[in-house]
Amino acid sequence: MNGATASDKGLLRPQEAVQYIDLRRYRETGLLGQYVERYWSVHWDLPDGTSYESVVIPHPCVNLSFMPGIGAELHGPGIAVSRHPLTGRGRVFGVKFRPGGFTAYSGVEGAALADWSAGAATVFGPEVDELSAIVMSGNDIDAIQVVSRYLADRVPERPDPRYGRVLAVVRAMLEDRSITRVDQLAARFAMSPKTLQRLFQEYLGLGPKTLIQRYRLHDAADRLAEDPQTDLARLAAELGWSDHAHFTHDFKDLIGFPPSEYAAQCATEGRELVLALR
Repeated sequence: MNGATASDKGLLRPQEAVQYIDLRRYRETGLLGQYVERYWSVHWDLPDGTSYESVVIPHPCVNLSFMPGIGAELHGPGIAVSRHPLTGRGRVFGVKFRPGGFTAYSGVEGAALADWSAGAATVFGPEVDELSAIVMSGNDIDAIQVVSRYLADRVPERPDPRYGRVLAVVRAMLEDRSITRVDQLAARFAMSPKTLQRLFQEYLGLGPKTLIQRYRLHDAADRLAEDPQTDLARLAAELGWSDHAHFTHDFKDLIGFPPSEYAAQCATEGRELVLALR
């Protein structure tokens, strides 16, 4: 179960982001790997009077995050881009559960998780707030050791047999861009579309159609950031949209502006970065 089930894409305008934040990812390879995709941290140190807003296309995952002054929080899969305004100096450390992994781990129904945020103590109890202080007092490696121990001590005694099927379906979505419809996915796993829909609502709180689209939008934004001159109609076809218009609609609906505008933003940032490095 330890292969990838969530992409490492989704950070918008990455050329700009690397000038302001240091995003680090650490894979979980031990026992917790059946539930936890990875650990992550964001570090920033901005000059006085400056600010930066990090914008991320959401992943279909629950995150457990630790931040000074705020403590431990849980955030369910978002239904819109997440915005994180940053100033001064700081660090956030987090745990990204696999899609459906938080429900299989904690027993919290997936149907309640979409766009959900709460103090982690509501699930883990008040001791998680003490853990937060320890996590924030050390470096990332220390935090991983402390948090992984804490979570490993609470792994369910009986694995959820249906959860393995959820991961298999999600992995297929992530790896195979020829899957563009729910009925294709359902047929591959010998279930009806309604059964697949119920399974995803139970574990993730999002439908399979949303995930198919989300992973394709991760790819689209990533491709446009790498090459803002990419032909949009060709990109739409390669990623499985029926036409350019549908691609533009879906991109704008989630991200807030059309792919042509995003490509122009990335092109401008790329030129500014080249000039700054001269």
